[in-house]
Amino acid sequence: MKKTAPSPLKHWLTPALTALVVFFILLGTIVIKKTSPTTGSPESTASATILPAENISLPSPEFRSSNSVEATLKNRRTRRDFQDKELSLKQVSQMLWSAQGVTVDWGGRTAPSAKSTYPLSIFLVASKVTGLEAGEYQYLPGDRTPVHQLKPIQSVELQQALYEALNESSFKKAPAVLVITGNMGKMAEAYGGIGHDKEVYLEAGHVAQSLYLQAESLRLGMVVISSFDELKIKDLVTIPSSDTIIYLIPFGIPKL
Repeated sequence: MKKTAPSPLKHWLTPALTALVVFFILLGTIVIKKTSPTTGSPESTASATILPAENISLPSPEFRSSNSVEATLKNRRTRRDFQDKELSLKQVSQMLWSAQGVTVDWGGRTAPSAKSTYPLSIFLVASKVTGLEAGEYQYLPGDRTPVHQLKPIQSVELQQALYEALNESSFKKAPAVLVITGNMGKMAEAYGGIGHDKEVYLEAGHVAQSLYLQAESLRLGMVVISSFDELKIKDLVTIPSSDTIIYLIPFGIPKL
């Protein structure tokens, strides 16, 4: 009996169908990856890069102004609404100096500290500051001699993330935020291992008042925020694990 020759169609049909099925499986995988929602909060997906390691020298602080201490005390107000405008590096420099600037050759600063311990650190979150890339910085006042520099930490835009995390209107347009932290262990060490957290909180209060008066003198506005979820802020801002966040201070040009 004569065998029938296989059809040319059947010869290539099976491999063609197999290749087609594999193609659609791969295509479906790519589409799912592209359209799947990104997990995690906005802050966890924010792009952050390391800033150059070199410290940034700040403009020298001014020691005189046209405003008297009495005038700034009289006009001091909490201001929560800011114009959507940049701050100058000079303005930021003056604010940082007023918080922790070194003023004498033995290391004394603009705010008093129990046993000259100086357990506070000042961090700057810059969003709109002329001459600064948006990101996180630490203020370096110096020890016995003034340094008055910023130590870059990382380049990241946190304005919107802070506003969403805190649900606080003052963060919405603030071009800069100061983060004041305290090292409770450092203060305890100065007292022979006995905890003196109260002294750290009082010192932060001294700094806040200096900032309020300096802001008023510069015709800036600011508000101290002390009620927040610290863990949530530490997820956003690079803070040493040994430090307690005491104040968040958004500041900028106030709305009239």
